[in-house]
Amino acid sequence: MEQPKQELCTIRIMFPVKSDEQAIEIKKKIAAELIDIPDAQLHFALLPAKPPTPGM
Repeated sequence: MEQPKQELCTIRIMFPVKSDEQAIEIKKKIAAELIDIPDAQLHFALLPAKPPTPGM
């Protein structure tokens, strides 16, 4: 029996936060939305903010 075609969806979202705690709360909200997808993976990282690029 042939397996149905599966695709992988990736989403990269970057936004400023005022604290680590704020970032963690947002991550929890996103994880809650993915709870019904058994193979979902959430990769979470906090990175230093870069200064804005002139002209952008």
